[in-house]
Amino acid sequence: MNALNPLVGLFQKSFKKPSDLLCCAFGLRTSELDVYFSLISGPKTVEQIAERIGKDRSTVQRVLNKLHSKGLAKRESHRIDRGGYFFRYSAVSTEVVREQILAQLEEWYNATRSFLLESWTQMPK
Repeated sequence: MNALNPLVGLFQKSFKKPSDLLCCAFGLRTSELDVYFSLISGPKTVEQIAERIGKDRSTVQRVLNKLHSKGLAKRESHRIDRGGYFFRYSAVSTEVVREQILAQLEEWYNATRSFLLESWTQMPK
């Protein structure tokens, strides 16, 4: 794809690694990928993730909220004996994410196919 014609190269896009597809399917940025992949190995707190990826706590919290709203992260509330609570986050399984991507792809394919078959009129001569 290029700035002059956004459709150029659309069908030649290839994915070399899972992060490429996650970026495309969910609109993730590098920091969001870093946080998601840090969760793959198991549940973590905001502080643990921040230390692991070298970002500040507020950035990690913001990213986790985005991942949670996109359905890529789960969070569990844990009570603290002295009062209060904290969240422990975990990644949604790669199998679930794969199914979400396949569903998006199927929806896009059906909508595009329908448009081409029903709405695409014969080109003028």
